Amino acid sequence: MTRTVRTFLPVVGDPEALVAAFVGDPQRWLPSSRRDGPDRFVFNVTAKSLARPVRTVIGAPWRHGETHWRSISWDPVDAEGSPGAVDRLLPSLDGELGLHVASGSRVTLVLDARYRPPGGAVGLAADSLALRRVARGTIEHIVGEIAARFGAESLLQPTTTPPIVSSAGG
Repeated sequence: MTRTVRTFLPVVGDPEALVAAFVGDPQRWLPSSRRDGPDRFVFNVTAKSLARPVRTVIGAPWRHGETHWRSISWDPVDAEGSPGAVDRLLPSLDGELGLHVASGSRVTLVLDARYRPPGGAVGLAADSLALRRVARGTIEHIVGEIAARFGAESLLQPTTTPPIVSSAGG
């Protein structure tokens, strides 16, 4: 059974520059990341005092309405970048990261994702009792780090946004 986690956070900065940062190179805004392929990165996810590396895939940007989106997924890996036995006890994540630019220059970073608690029925029970709060706190922390990086990165961006694909009806 998958669990859904959604969070959003206001982002401070010029909307055009924020969009330019969002559709640009994800390595510039993923927290302490290193490139692991054309669209893959490794960075540490921190939950309480535990920090574990995850291999992250960031999709190409697209736009629907007032929101710019990118798919995001990650799987835990060991320090060398390979899945390990302990890492299988940590959840994988699959979702969409969005930058919503509302009229009036309000910008919000959104993460709408799904994760499957590891460990079968025992993991699902533990997630229901306590780990769901840890997962939400972890996601909120990551979104906060990304939002801060967007704000800083937007100061370095030109204010012309590169063209992106618009979805039907958007």
